[in-house]
Amino acid sequence: TLDARPSRWWFIAAGVVLLVLGVAGLYMTAAFTVASTLWYGVLLLIAGPAEIVEAVAQQRESEPWHSRAARILAGGLYFAGGLFAVFQPVQASIALTLVLGFVLIASGIARAVWATLHEVKTSRAAVLLLAVVSVLLGAAIIQQWPWSGLWAIGLFVSCDLLAAGLSWCWAGLTQDSRAAMPLRATLGSLGAK
Repeated sequence: TLDARPSRWWFIAAGVVLLVLGVAGLYMTAAFTVASTLWYGVLLLIAGPAEIVEAVAQQRESEPWHSRAARILAGGLYFAGGLFAVFQPVQASIALTLVLGFVLIASGIARAVWATLHEVKTSRAAVLLLAVVSVLLGAAIIQQWPWSGLWAIGLFVSCDLLAAGLSWCWAGLTQDSRAAMPLRATLGSLGAK
């Protein structure tokens, strides 16, 4: 019989590649920011027309006209945002970074309010600490804006690559493929049946 489990060395190799990319990204945050913004723009250029086509193709009885009109408008905004991100990636990354800063502040405030109003099964202090860190990070990004628009997204992508690389290496070293994130379940289902 054929062993359907991937070799632990594949997990380690994937983890090392992600770690190398993450470390490289720490030295090239501006390039990673622009590349990430371009990729996001391409995704918006695909999502916009897909949203419009799906809304137009929807049967009239199944959805009210105002809901379809809103989806067509959203698809147009996706497409316009995608064009902006592809043709003006630096300006788009600066705009996205400002939005990111405000979102971090808002999520930190919401998390703090939630932790104080609801019973927390884990440590309330840990949830409040995470909330404070989110608010401070968002405030630091906004305080350094527009310059933070040149490095913040690239830094976050690099940190994500480092975390994913560590996760995959850990999965390979411990021979516990469940530690390699939910993606492992998807990859495993693609194997022989």
